[in-house]
Amino acid sequence: MNDVEQKRKYYRLKYPKRARPFVRFGDEMFQVTEVSEGGIRMVSNNFTNMYKGLTVKGVLNLNEENVVEVEGAILRFDKDEVIVQLKKGPTFKIMVDEQRFIRTKYPSFFEKLRIEAA
Repeated sequence: MNDVEQKRKYYRLKYPKRARPFVRFGDEMFQVTEVSEGGIRMVSNNFTNMYKGLTVKGVLNLNEENVVEVEGAILRFDKDEVIVQLKKGPTFKIMVDEQRFIRTKYPSFFEKLRIEAA
């Protein structure tokens, strides 16, 4: 399922910039750069009052077909991104569908990731 070595419990699917999904927590919306069954990595904005440990609930819009309710807590901050550890999120089936969607619509994206990882 994965061309790039993963040493984690869940496969993390990275998105090309032009295909990024978004997540809505309350009145705030964030672009998502990576998704897994256990977490999301999203671009932070300077207007939010997030902090480590904050519990969040919202809706993750992956594409036209996959909209997922998510629930979790802020795990950490990494430069201009926020990592949310999910206790409720996308299923394995949704992750496989998403990977297929990216591979079909952006065929060179995974090749680029493999080259960068080498």
